[in-house]
Amino acid sequence: MNLFFFPYQSENFYTSPDTALCRDKSDDGKFVYYVPDRIETVRAIPLVFVKISRAGKCVRQDYAHRHYSVCGYGVHLATYDVNEGRTLDNSIFLSEATQIEGSGPYEGFDFFDSALERASEYMSLRSGDILALELEDIQAFEIEPNKNYSLTYKDVAIELRS
Repeated sequence: MNLFFFPYQSENFYTSPDTALCRDKSDDGKFVYYVPDRIETVRAIPLVFVKISRAGKCVRQDYAHRHYSVCGYGVHLATYDVNEGRTLDNSIFLSEATQIEGSGPYEGFDFFDSALERASEYMSLRSGDILALELEDIQAFEIEPNKNYSLTYKDVAIELRS
């Protein structure tokens, strides 16, 4: 599975492997992210996503809605200390995906359709891939050693441990 990310207010995209997804929760129901020792600043970036349900290559925008039927939201923890905001392992937290009503094209999903067209010009899309759009760069945390932080976006709760 690949993750296709479109940064906030950008036409460009980058990809990340599925190791970037945090799938495990602690006993209290929070996602836990262990901040690597050398990281000084973490940015919390909200995102919306669709999950690809049908493989495709060079998909035109008019037909993009046929390649996804569920959507959700999440948080991407990025850092500029290491790799200019790109993804670290276990640093993406996604909500449960929700079925999109209707049979498409989905009203209000034009931004996903154009992003899917753009991504599929360069790479093949496979079932299970995730296409995510960052909404804005909202919060930066200065990380202090041996201190824990909590972050909640909608119902995605994350504990940062350093």
